[in-house]
Formats: sequence, structure tokens, C-alpha cells
Amino acid sequence: MSNHDGVEIVPPALVQGVPMLKISSKKIKQVIVRIRGGGISWSSKKDSHVTISEIRDLRLGQPPTETYNSSRWITVVYVRATQWKVLHLIALTDEIYAMWVKALKELVSVTLDRHVTDVTPADPDMIWIKQLWPMGTKAIDREKAEGLCRQIGLEIPPAVAESYDGLLDMSTFHQLVKECQTRPEIEKIHNELSEDGPLDEHRVARFLRERQHLQSIDGVFDKFKQDGLWTLHSLTEFLCSPDNAPTISQDMTLPIQHYFISSSHNTYLVGEQWRGESTVEGYIRVLLAGCRCVEMDVQNGDTEPVVFHRKTLTSSVSVRDICRAINQYGFVTSTYPVIISAEIHCASEQQNRLAAILRDVFGERLVTAPLYVDDGDLPSPEQLKGRVLFKAKPPKPEPKSPRLDPPFSPDSTSSTESDSGFARLARRLSINGKTDRPDGFSQQLSDLLIYTAGVKYQGFSKLNEYEPRHQFSVSERTAARIIKENKADWIKHNFTHLSRVYPRATRLASSNYDPVAVWEAGCQLVALNWQTLDEATLLNHAMFHGSNGYILKPPALRQKIHELGQTYQIKVDIISGQRIPLSPDLYVEASIVNFQPAKRTKMLEGLTLNPRWEETLSFQISTTPSMLSLRFLHLEVKNRNGLLAQWMRPVALAPKGWHHLPLYDPLMSRFVFATLFVKIEVEVVEDKEG
Repeated sequence: MSNHDGVEIVPPALVQGVPMLKISSKKIKQVIVRIRGGGISWSSKKDSHVTISEIRDLRLGQPPTETYNSSRWITVVYVRATQWKVLHLIALTDEIYAMWVKALKELVSVTLDRHVTDVTPADPDMIWIKQLWPMGTKAIDREKAEGLCRQIGLEIPPAVAESYDGLLDMSTFHQLVKECQTRPEIEKIHNELSEDGPLDEHRVARFLRERQHLQSIDGVFDKFKQDGLWTLHSLTEFLCSPDNAPTISQDMTLPIQHYFISSSHNTYLVGEQWRGESTVEGYIRVLLAGCRCVEMDVQNGDTEPVVFHRKTLTSSVSVRDICRAINQYGFVTSTYPVIISAEIHCASEQQNRLAAILRDVFGERLVTAPLYVDDGDLPSPEQLKGRVLFKAKPPKPEPKSPRLDPPFSPDSTSSTESDSGFARLARRLSINGKTDRPDGFSQQLSDLLIYTAGVKYQGFSKLNEYEPRHQFSVSERTAARIIKENKADWIKHNFTHLSRVYPRATRLASSNYDPVAVWEAGCQLVALNWQTLDEATLLNHAMFHGSNGYILKPPALRQKIHELGQTYQIKVDIISGQRIPLSPDLYVEASIVNFQPAKRTKMLEGLTLNPRWEETLSFQISTTPSMLSLRFLHLEVKNRNGLLAQWMRPVALAPKGWHHLPLYDPLMSRFVFATLFVKIEVEVVEDKEG
């Protein structure tokens, strides 16, 4: 950790290195691990360094499986390029474990301005004061302090300057910086709001209802009042507080098919699907991020079934370990039901074992019999709270003689892939040809398909009846065809049934398709490769942000109604930024994703800690009220080199009025302190026949 002299405080033992167990899916090995040079490093042939700035989560004392049930377990989740990676370590003694936990938490808190579970962030100013402070200097004079403040666009008001005479050490300079950070833009709003008179309870109530569109305002005036009124300080405190966040409550008692459900594909991978590593880590990460539908590709194992991607070089992980991870982490972030979408590639005997594992691990949580529901409809998320649903489709009968199918279509491979890799793949496929041919569908598994029985998609003709519990899964290609040819029929089907879409098999780098087109067809389970950070996962994050993993679909996707098209005016006042990563040439770009060209503010010259733009960017879009929930507003803080921070939400759910929007980095990790202060207004300009 850094003290005020800028000296790194890491116990000497950890700087020199200590023996620890490093665990991967392939082996467990003792290595020397140390903290130096701003990161964790270990003795290895390759890729053996994780910098503190790459860390995105720490899970301490929580082994992902019971195979290594150690209380001295350390999992470091980090991001390199755009890929999620994990480092698993076990300390050999309680003393070393305690030393690691303390050092990691302190290092992350003072060097990383991102949210990390259980880490209390240091003061926001310290992160960049350390960058500015002259190396090896104990104290600076006032002239030097003024120069450092000017570098980040801070003026020292004369009244403040008077109380800082003589030399300033780092903590005094820190205090000075705090006092210089005024908010003239909020003073302007306060003056505007109090034009007709002081901000008494009546005027504040009107402001909260009409300008901020808050539903519940009980007690808000009293919480921030000073001498019976809202002062500039009251308004500033309110605008920066959670009381200014619009609470959007939604009904969770409608049948489950009326909700979009946050879903992941190839959940067992943490890297690209061609050669990523299968691990329970994939499940833990997405479940903690609010995902409610996870996927298992179940194959024959030596004694119990395992999960891996049959047609690639990924490693395998036991189904029992995955179920334990789902049981442990599935209901931490959300209490609403988890759906396990399984592909069955194992023989009957192992299918029976799978059924036994599901019952054994989940116990009462597993849905094994119908709940009481009227009208043969599917139950609601509320009725299924805390429950696990198992979904599978009886496997296709496979050819009797083992044969080697080409694993990829010719256009999706490149000659640069290693021959030895293909040799291994060929071996796996030829062995699998003999062993993983499912010989029918186990009755014991079939008995678990209560509300989520997988069936083949067979169109929407009246001759083909789907029961309420029948659910089909189609690839993005089939989905695109249905949308082109039968969109209205699919929307109607999804009034009463669940359906799922997944990425096409040739996406070997685990890229994604655009989820919005499929949401527009009312499809609930739009499965994406969460291990890849691209625009699709950004849209998914925006859709489900702050929710319990279930979002009530708009009215026109739940029932047959006629909606008139409307033209909406969306006005975004880009006012200022707070604690944005220090950078010159900042500007903000706003866009309605896939619908309107981006608009941008002017570029600010020089470095500034609290940039101010005070510009209005406007858009007009024509759509129906229901589809406004599927039009996304994207705000990006950029400089000449590209994206620094961003925020995205559906237009219908964007907070109206003045708000400090939380900002995320390009890899969707939330900044601890950075916010964008904006005013958002959405108004109907005109109605027209839809």
C-alpha cells in the first residue's frame, strides 16, 4: 500500500516471494509467488504476471469447488486485452494467507479506481495525487501546489489559499485539493430553481416530482434541509445521493414467459470457445453478475458426467462441481429462479447419474413437480423464487458407426491453427464417436423437465401444438430467418411460451450477435458469450443493469395490442464530469445505438479533474412506446486515443432530470468515483399512425 510519502508498503516476505499452490484445470503445482513491480508474479515459463490495474475481482477464502476445500484460497479475476482470466492460489499457512489478503486489498484500494467486492476504495483524490506528486519529495511550497492544481484545471480560490501557507506535505495538499473542488454548475441549477423564491418543502416536492420524476419523495426534503430550506449544499448533497436514483419496481408475479431473462452461452468457458479453459469460474462470474440462465454441454466422464465443448480443445470440468458452484453462487445477486440449459451428449447410465447429481446437490431447490398454477400457464418468477429449473431436449439419435465429422465449416478455420491441435481434436472426436452417442433419453432426466422441456422448432402452423412447458432453442441464423419470415407469429408464440436463441457454432472466438433484434421478437432467453466483451454484452449489461436478472417485457410483447407510433425528442444536457481518469482532450459522444448517428460535445483542451462541457445533444426517434424499451442511449467519454468511460441504458429506463450517471470502463468494470453529470429529458413530439 502507499503511505503519504508514496512508499509502497508490501510485506518484505511477499516482495521476495513465498511458496504457494497454483491451481489450474490441468494441474496443481507449488510455485514462488511475489508482489512487486505493481503486480503479482510467479515462477513460470509464460504469462506469469498480473498487474494490479488488470484485477477486476478478488474472491478470498471461497474455493470454486469442493475438490480443494481450503479456507486459504485466493482467486484473482483479471482482464487481459478483452478476455477474462483467473488465477487460483492457495496459501500454505494462515499467516501467509492473512498477509496476502491484507496486501491485495490495500493495493487494489489505492491503485485501482474500479469496484472490487469487499475492497473499500481509498480516497478518490489520492489515486491521481500519487501520479502528480514529485518523486521522492516530502513537501512542496504553495507556488508548486498551485502549479500542480493548474495541471488538472483546478483554480485555488483566494479565500482557500490564505489558510495554506508555508510547505505542504502530501496530506495537506490533499486537503487543499478537496477545498478547491467547487460545483458552479449546481449553483446555476440552484439559482434557476429558486427564482420564484427559496426552496421550501412545496417547491422541492414539485422539483422532485416534475423535474426528477421520482415516484417516492417521502422524507427526502427533511433529509437534506438546512434551517427549513434546501440550500446550495442541500441540493448538491441530494444530487450526489442514492435518493436521486429513480426506483423502478416491477411486478414479478406474471408468468415467467413475460420477462426477458439474462442468459449466457458456453458458460463453462472463460476464454474463446476454440481453445478456452472450461472452469466453474465461468458460472460463478456470470451468476454474480446477475445471469439467470446458464448452459452445460454434458458429456460422458470416467465415473460421473463432465462438461466440455465437444468439438473444440477445451478442458473438462465435472458436472457435480458446476452444480455446487451454481448452488453456492446462484442466489447471491438475485433470489429469482436459475435455469440450467443442458445439451445432453452422454449415455443413459450417465444421464441417470446427472439426474441424481441434480437432486443431490440442489435438493429442495430443484423443481421436480408442478407448482399449483391456474389455467395451465407457466409459473411466475415470484412463485419460482430460489428455485432451479432444469431444461434439456431429448438428444438426436446419432449414427451407429463411429465416424469423424469435420468439426468446423471450411470457411471458419484458418491454416495457421496448429496441426497438433487438430490431431488432438480428431482423437477426441473419434473416441467420442464410440462413447458419447446418447442411447435414448433417460426417464430420470425426463422427469425433471417440468416447465422447461426442450423441443425441436417446427414452425408455427396450427398442426404443430406446443404445450406451455415446451421450449425450443434456435441458433442466431434460424432466429434471423424466423424474424424475416414469421416475426409476428414468433411474438405471439412468446406470449405463452419461452424460447431461447444462442450464437452460431462457427463463432470460434466467442463473438456475439445483436440481441436487440431477438428481444424485439419477444424472445426471453437471448444467450450470449459473456466471456467476450463486445457491443452485444454491453447491450445485455444495459438491459439488465440493476435488475434481478428478469426484466418485464413491454406490453406489446406480452399481449396483442395496437400501439400508435410516436416521435420522441431525447435531449441530453452533458454538463460535467467528476473524477474521470485524468486525460487531455476530453469530449462526450452520445448515440441512440443502431438508430442515429452519434453527436459529440466540443473537445476540452488540457488536463482537467472535473471537466465541464455544458452542451445539449438532441435526437429524434420514431417508434412505439413498447419499443422505446429496446432503444439504447449510449454516452461515451473519449479522448483522441479512444474510449475512457461509458454509460448505456434503454431510453425508457434512463433517469429523467439531473443525475450523476455511474461510469464503466471499456471492459464494463464500474469506476468507483467517476460520474457524468447530465440532464436527460424524453418528450413526445407527435403521434402518427403506427
